[in-house]
Amino acid sequence: MDRQRPRLVKVRLSGDADDVAALADLLTELPGDRCAVGEVSAPYPNRRDSGVRRYLDVVLTGPAEG
Repeated sequence: MDRQRPRLVKVRLSGDADDVAALADLLTELPGDRCAVGEVSAPYPNRRDSGVRRYLDVVLTGPAEG
């Protein structure tokens, strides 16, 4: 059987603090059959505009496409 190795993607979310938190929670709660969220950073204030940014480590667990 050909086992796929997990692939790590670094994701940055930026926007209103409540919206960023809601999306981070939503992504974290997805079933892990295609991807799984690892570490989620604390919110950091954006430097140039309002809102916050958070960083997520997303592991792609499904087969590579393309």
